[in-house]
Amino acid sequence: MKTGKPTRLSEKLNAELDTIRQDYAASMASQLESFRTDLNSIATYAQRTIEIDTRTFLRQNKSWLTISPWLITGTLLVGTVSMMAASLLWTLILTSSEMTDLGLTRIDREDRTWLVLDPTKTRLRTCTLGGRSVTCIKIEED
Repeated sequence: MKTGKPTRLSEKLNAELDTIRQDYAASMASQLESFRTDLNSIATYAQRTIEIDTRTFLRQNKSWLTISPWLITGTLLVGTVSMMAASLLWTLILTSSEMTDLGLTRIDREDRTWLVLDPTKTRLRTCTLGGRSVTCIKIEED
């Protein structure tokens, strides 16, 4: 409610309020500028830390990343060759021992493979198979 012309007291209060407002605005502007400066320095330090950490990680892992494909390839190749050699060896051992147990000796030639009978364990016989006479090997166990 207005009562008329402003008095000296109201002018004085208004002037003090304007001063307080200006001081408050200046203080807020100063605090905001300080906050911006602090936030920019925090972001800059964080960015530098991330860049340094990334460079360090890449430098430390560079040698392993370049060796790794060769290491994997070599391991797979050695594993494959080892399995093939073991399979061949196992096959030769089994074939040799089974044939020896049966009294047979295998002779491989360029044009044919021959089986030689052990006379102490095997005998040739004539057998009937499906109504036909065929030559059979009879294995006698000890």
